[in-house]
This record gives sequence, C-alpha cells and structure tokens, in this order.
Amino acid sequence: MVTFHSKSNRQGQYYMPIEVRKELGANLDVICNAKAAVIFNSDTPLSQVLESLKILLQDLEHRQKMQRSN
Repeated sequence: MVTFHSKSNRQGQYYMPIEVRKELGANLDVICNAKAAVIFNSDTPLSQVLESLKILLQDLEHRQKMQRSN
C-alpha cells in the first residue's frame, strides 16, 4: 500500500495526487468524522467500500505493530 501526504492551500483545498485521481475517478463521496475520512468513487457499491476498508484496516494495524517494535 502507498501513503500519500497532502496539505491544504490557503483556501482550504486539498491536492489529490494524479495516482489517486486516476484510481478513484472524478466523482467522489467523502465520509468524515473527527479524526479520519473515507474517500471513494460515488458509483462504488458500499459493500466494495467496506471490503476495501477492511484491507486498509489490516494494513494500518500492521503499520502500528511495526512502529511499536522500533
């Protein structure tokens, strides 16, 4: 998995790297809470979004374990 870092500009807009734009397409939905957001193509069924989130969660848990061991 790849991690992209993005900062907002003075107007509060975020730049999305071309790799992300190509993968997700032009029409996106964003679901946010206080500390995180999920960004996905508007046409993607929620069942597929949930499956992708499970994979991302596993990756985050693995990264957390690696941080603890350092």
